[in-house]
Amino acid sequence: MALPLRPNFFRFPGLLGLLLLHGPQPRALRAQQSPCDPSLAQPSQDRNGYRQRGDRCEGVYIQAVASPALRVVSFTESFENFDPSTGTNLRVDWSSPPPGAPVHLRANALRPHLYYRFDAIRPKGSTSYSWPPAVLQGLDLKKPDLGVVAWLVQPVGGTTRDVYLPVRIGQRAPPASAERYQLILVPGVELAEVFVSLAPVQPDGQAGRFMQQDRPLQRGFYPAARGITIPIAGVTAPGVYYLEISATLRAGGSSSARLWFYHAGG
Repeated sequence: MALPLRPNFFRFPGLLGLLLLHGPQPRALRAQQSPCDPSLAQPSQDRNGYRQRGDRCEGVYIQAVASPALRVVSFTESFENFDPSTGTNLRVDWSSPPPGAPVHLRANALRPHLYYRFDAIRPKGSTSYSWPPAVLQGLDLKKPDLGVVAWLVQPVGGTTRDVYLPVRIGQRAPPASAERYQLILVPGVELAEVFVSLAPVQPDGQAGRFMQQDRPLQRGFYPAARGITIPIAGVTAPGVYYLEISATLRAGGSSSARLWFYHAGG
Protein backbone atom coordinates (compact mmCIF):
# COMPACT_ATOMS: atom_id res chain seq x y z
CA MET A 1 0.00 0.00 0.00
CA ALA A 2 1.42 3.38 -0.96
CA LEU A 3 2.05 5.93 1.76
CA PRO A 4 0.27 9.30 1.45
CA LEU A 5 2.53 12.34 1.30
CA ARG A 6 2.08 14.72 4.20
CA PRO A 7 0.94 18.14 2.95
CA ASN A 8 3.38 20.08 5.17
CA PHE A 9 6.65 18.23 4.44
CA PHE A 10 8.16 21.25 2.63
CA ARG A 11 8.35 23.14 5.92
CA PHE A 12 11.17 20.92 7.19
CA PRO A 13 14.84 20.58 6.16
CA GLY A 14 16.30 17.35 4.78
CA LEU A 15 16.14 14.50 7.30
CA LEU A 16 19.17 12.46 6.24
CA GLY A 17 21.25 12.94 9.38
CA LEU A 18 24.10 14.76 7.63
CA LEU A 19 26.15 17.36 9.50
CA LEU A 20 26.33 20.36 7.19
CA LEU A 21 27.55 23.94 7.18
CA HIS A 22 24.77 26.49 6.91
CA GLY A 23 25.72 29.12 4.38
CA PRO A 24 28.98 30.75 3.29
CA GLN A 25 31.49 31.71 5.94
CA PRO A 26 34.45 34.08 5.97
CA ARG A 27 37.37 32.87 3.86
CA ALA A 28 39.76 32.62 6.82
CA LEU A 29 37.32 30.45 8.79
CA ARG A 30 36.69 28.14 5.82
CA ALA A 31 40.43 27.72 5.33
CA GLN A 32 40.86 26.60 8.97
CA GLN A 33 37.88 24.28 9.01
CA SER A 34 38.51 20.53 9.05
CA PRO A 35 36.21 18.35 6.95
CA CYS A 36 36.49 15.57 9.56
CA ASP A 37 33.39 14.40 11.40
CA PRO A 38 34.32 14.50 15.13
CA SER A 39 31.57 11.99 15.97
CA LEU A 40 33.47 9.19 14.20
CA ALA A 41 35.87 7.44 16.57
CA GLN A 42 38.79 5.83 14.78
CA PRO A 43 40.48 2.58 15.79
CA SER A 44 43.75 3.14 17.63
CA GLN A 45 47.03 2.49 15.80
CA ASP A 46 45.36 1.70 12.48
CA ARG A 47 47.09 3.26 9.47
CA ASN A 48 43.75 3.16 7.65
CA GLY A 49 41.92 4.88 10.53
CA TYR A 50 39.63 7.84 9.82
CA ARG A 51 41.66 11.06 10.05
CA GLN A 52 42.61 14.15 8.10
CA ARG A 53 44.77 13.42 5.06
CA GLY A 54 45.61 16.70 3.35
CA ASP A 55 42.40 18.25 2.01
CA ARG A 56 40.19 15.33 2.99
CA CYS A 57 39.35 13.04 5.93
CA GLU A 58 39.28 9.35 5.16
CA GLY A 59 39.52 5.91 6.69
CA VAL A 60 37.79 3.34 8.89
CA TYR A 61 36.05 4.15 12.15
CA ILE A 62 34.42 2.32 15.04
CA GLN A 63 30.85 1.23 14.34
CA ALA A 64 28.18 3.81 15.08
CA VAL A 65 25.78 2.92 17.89
CA ALA A 66 22.60 3.28 15.83
CA SER A 67 21.63 3.44 12.16
CA PRO A 68 18.56 5.25 10.78
CA ALA A 69 15.77 3.24 9.19
CA LEU A 70 16.58 4.84 5.80
CA ARG A 71 19.96 6.29 4.85
CA VAL A 72 20.87 7.72 1.43
CA VAL A 73 24.52 6.84 0.81
CA SER A 74 25.01 7.44 -2.92
CA PHE A 75 23.64 9.72 -5.63
CA THR A 76 25.55 9.48 -8.89
CA GLU A 77 25.14 10.32 -12.55
CA SER A 78 27.90 7.95 -13.67
CA PHE A 79 30.48 5.84 -11.85
CA GLU A 80 33.23 4.15 -13.83
CA ASN A 81 34.90 0.94 -12.66
CA PHE A 82 38.33 1.78 -11.28
CA ASP A 83 41.47 0.07 -10.04
CA PRO A 84 43.00 1.72 -6.93
CA SER A 85 46.21 -0.28 -7.31
CA THR A 86 47.23 1.81 -10.35
CA GLY A 87 47.76 4.83 -8.11
CA THR A 88 45.82 7.05 -10.52
CA ASN A 89 43.52 9.51 -8.78
CA LEU A 90 39.77 9.28 -9.22
CA ARG A 91 38.12 12.38 -10.66
CA VAL A 92 34.81 13.44 -9.13
CA ASP A 93 32.81 16.01 -11.13
CA TRP A 94 29.53 17.80 -10.40
CA SER A 95 27.42 20.75 -11.55
CA SER A 96 26.23 23.40 -9.07
CA PRO A 97 23.24 25.74 -9.21
CA PRO A 98 23.81 29.51 -9.06
CA PRO A 99 24.87 31.34 -6.97
CA GLY A 100 26.82 28.36 -5.63
CA ALA A 101 28.26 27.52 -2.21
CA PRO A 102 30.95 25.25 -0.71
CA VAL A 103 30.41 21.65 -1.85
CA HIS A 104 30.51 18.74 0.59
CA LEU A 105 31.69 15.35 -0.65
CA ARG A 106 31.13 12.12 1.25
CA ALA A 107 31.73 8.44 0.56
CA ASN A 108 30.66 5.43 2.61
CA ALA A 109 31.48 1.74 2.29
CA LEU A 110 28.59 -0.42 1.09
CA ARG A 111 30.37 -3.59 2.18
CA PRO A 112 28.65 -4.97 5.31
CA HIS A 113 30.59 -4.53 8.57
CA LEU A 114 33.19 -2.21 7.04
CA TYR A 115 32.87 1.26 8.58
CA TYR A 116 34.66 3.54 6.13
CA ARG A 117 34.11 7.24 5.43
CA PHE A 118 35.56 9.91 3.15
CA ASP A 119 34.77 13.60 3.73
CA ALA A 120 35.92 16.72 1.88
CA ILE A 121 34.71 20.30 1.48
CA ARG A 122 35.41 22.10 -1.79
CA PRO A 123 35.22 25.89 -2.20
CA LYS A 124 32.39 27.77 -3.88
CA GLY A 125 32.73 27.63 -7.66
CA SER A 126 34.59 24.30 -7.73
CA THR A 127 33.30 21.61 -10.09
CA SER A 128 35.69 18.69 -9.55
CA TYR A 129 37.89 16.91 -7.03
CA SER A 130 40.94 14.66 -7.49
CA TRP A 131 40.66 11.74 -5.05
CA PRO A 132 43.89 9.86 -4.17
CA PRO A 133 43.24 6.09 -4.07
CA ALA A 134 45.78 5.09 -1.37
CA VAL A 135 43.23 4.34 1.38
CA LEU A 136 40.88 2.68 -1.11
CA GLN A 137 43.74 0.40 -2.14
CA GLY A 138 44.63 -0.36 1.48
CA LEU A 139 41.04 -1.44 2.19
CA ASP A 140 40.55 -3.10 -1.24
CA LEU A 141 37.56 -0.87 -2.01
CA LYS A 142 36.29 -0.67 -5.57
CA LYS A 143 33.19 0.66 -7.29
CA PRO A 144 30.68 -1.94 -5.95
CA ASP A 145 31.90 -1.19 -2.42
CA LEU A 146 31.33 2.58 -2.45
CA GLY A 147 28.49 5.06 -2.21
CA VAL A 148 29.27 8.71 -2.98
CA VAL A 149 27.22 11.88 -2.44
CA ALA A 150 27.80 15.60 -2.90
CA TRP A 151 25.67 18.46 -1.60
CA LEU A 152 25.64 22.17 -0.89
CA VAL A 153 23.53 24.34 1.39
CA GLN A 154 21.45 27.07 -0.25
CA PRO A 155 17.99 28.66 -0.22
CA VAL A 156 15.14 26.86 -1.97
CA GLY A 157 12.16 29.17 -1.93
CA GLY A 158 12.28 30.78 1.50
CA THR A 159 14.00 27.87 3.27
CA THR A 160 17.63 26.77 3.43
CA ARG A 161 17.99 23.23 2.09
CA ASP A 162 20.67 20.61 1.61
CA VAL A 163 20.71 20.37 -2.21
CA TYR A 164 22.33 17.23 -3.60
CA LEU A 165 24.52 17.30 -6.70
CA PRO A 166 24.66 14.03 -8.69
CA VAL A 167 28.35 13.19 -9.17
CA ARG A 168 30.26 11.75 -12.12
CA ILE A 169 33.26 9.60 -11.18
CA GLY A 170 36.01 8.29 -13.45
CA GLN A 171 39.67 7.30 -13.38
CA ARG A 172 40.97 6.69 -16.89
CA ALA A 173 39.02 9.46 -18.64
CA PRO A 174 36.80 12.44 -17.77
CA PRO A 175 33.60 11.10 -16.15
CA ALA A 176 30.73 10.60 -18.56
CA SER A 177 27.28 12.19 -18.45
CA ALA A 178 24.18 10.00 -18.32
CA GLU A 179 20.44 10.27 -18.93
CA ARG A 180 19.45 8.99 -15.48
CA TYR A 181 20.73 9.12 -11.94
CA GLN A 182 21.30 6.29 -9.50
CA LEU A 183 20.46 6.59 -5.83
CA ILE A 184 21.51 3.97 -3.27
CA LEU A 185 19.58 3.65 -0.04
CA VAL A 186 20.73 1.51 2.92
CA PRO A 187 17.97 0.51 5.38
CA GLY A 188 18.78 0.05 9.05
CA VAL A 189 15.98 -2.52 9.36
CA GLU A 190 14.27 -4.94 6.99
CA LEU A 191 11.69 -3.24 4.78
CA ALA A 192 8.42 -4.55 3.37
CA GLU A 193 8.17 -2.12 0.42
CA VAL A 194 9.77 1.06 -0.90
CA PHE A 195 7.95 3.92 -2.67
CA VAL A 196 9.38 6.75 -4.78
CA SER A 197 7.92 10.24 -5.36
CA LEU A 198 9.53 12.88 -7.59
CA ALA A 199 8.54 16.45 -8.47
CA PRO A 200 10.17 19.66 -9.77
CA VAL A 201 10.44 22.46 -7.22
CA GLN A 202 8.78 25.76 -8.06
CA PRO A 203 10.41 29.18 -7.39
CA ASP A 204 8.48 29.49 -4.10
CA GLY A 205 10.02 26.20 -2.88
CA GLN A 206 6.85 24.15 -3.18
CA ALA A 207 6.52 20.99 -5.24
CA GLY A 208 5.17 21.27 -8.75
CA ARG A 209 3.24 18.51 -10.47
CA PHE A 210 4.55 15.11 -9.42
CA MET A 211 6.29 13.17 -12.17
CA GLN A 212 5.78 10.02 -10.12
CA GLN A 213 4.08 9.62 -6.77
CA ASP A 214 4.33 6.69 -4.35
CA ARG A 215 5.63 4.39 -7.09
CA PRO A 216 6.48 1.03 -5.47
CA LEU A 217 9.78 -0.61 -6.39
CA GLN A 218 8.27 -4.10 -6.09
CA ARG A 219 11.61 -5.80 -5.44
CA GLY A 220 10.10 -8.21 -2.91
CA PHE A 221 13.04 -8.42 -0.46
CA TYR A 222 14.78 -5.53 1.31
CA PRO A 223 17.13 -6.85 4.01
CA ALA A 224 18.70 -4.56 6.60
CA ALA A 225 22.15 -3.08 5.85
CA ARG A 226 22.03 -4.02 2.13
CA GLY A 227 22.04 -1.26 -0.47
CA ILE A 228 18.89 -0.69 -2.53
CA THR A 229 19.60 0.84 -5.94
CA ILE A 230 16.89 3.21 -7.21
CA PRO A 231 17.08 4.68 -10.75
CA ILE A 232 15.90 8.29 -11.08
CA ALA A 233 14.84 8.95 -14.69
CA GLY A 234 12.74 11.38 -16.69
CA VAL A 235 14.34 14.56 -15.30
CA THR A 236 14.88 16.97 -18.20
CA ALA A 237 14.38 20.66 -17.35
CA PRO A 238 17.21 22.31 -15.37
CA GLY A 239 16.42 23.14 -11.77
CA VAL A 240 15.91 21.76 -8.29
CA TYR A 241 13.82 18.62 -7.76
CA TYR A 242 12.20 17.08 -4.70
CA LEU A 243 12.60 13.35 -4.07
CA GLU A 244 10.96 11.34 -1.30
CA ILE A 245 11.75 7.70 -0.57
CA SER A 246 9.11 6.18 1.71
CA ALA A 247 9.08 2.67 3.12
CA THR A 248 6.90 0.35 5.13
CA LEU A 249 8.90 -1.65 7.67
CA ARG A 250 8.68 -5.42 7.88
CA ALA A 251 8.18 -5.20 11.66
CA GLY A 252 5.47 -2.56 11.26
CA GLY A 253 5.41 1.20 10.87
CA SER A 254 6.93 3.39 8.20
CA SER A 255 9.81 5.78 7.53
CA SER A 256 10.90 8.23 4.84
CA ALA A 257 13.97 10.06 3.56
CA ARG A 258 13.54 13.36 1.71
CA LEU A 259 16.07 15.21 -0.38
CA TRP A 260 16.35 18.05 -2.84
CA PHE A 261 18.71 17.72 -5.81
CA TYR A 262 19.91 19.86 -8.67
CA HIS A 263 19.67 18.86 -12.34
CA ALA A 264 21.86 20.95 -14.63
CA GLY A 265 20.14 19.84 -17.83
CA GLY A 266 21.79 19.00 -21.16
